[in-house]
Amino acid sequence: MTNDAIAKDPAASLEENLKKALTELLILHLLTRREFYIGELTATLQQESGGALNIVFPYSAVYRLQREGYIVESGKRIAPDGRRRQYLSITEHGHAYYSQLLQTYDRFTGGITAVLKQGEVS
Repeated sequence: MTNDAIAKDPAASLEENLKKALTELLILHLLTRREFYIGELTATLQQESGGALNIVFPYSAVYRLQREGYIVESGKRIAPDGRRRQYLSITEHGHAYYSQLLQTYDRFTGGITAVLKQGEVS
């Protein structure tokens, strides 16, 4: 999303910030299920979210997760599209980090839901 689009739609700014904040959690979540290659991560997130999550460039998040030792390259294999791809897997350290992120997410979103419900009119 461009800065012009965000300026015209203030809700788009919230969406972009949420995407940035949750990309690592989502990538780690997928990797707890199986190994993926980068392009497959984005396609899976978009498909499983019904198109709501379109993370076009997950590379910075993937590289940071690798740098921190949360994920590693697990070898090149032939992907379903027939091309040779570098797959990623989550490490034990990554599983622990994922658990922390998930607990934080649950606590935070639970708090938001609680606040929003206080303003509901019966």
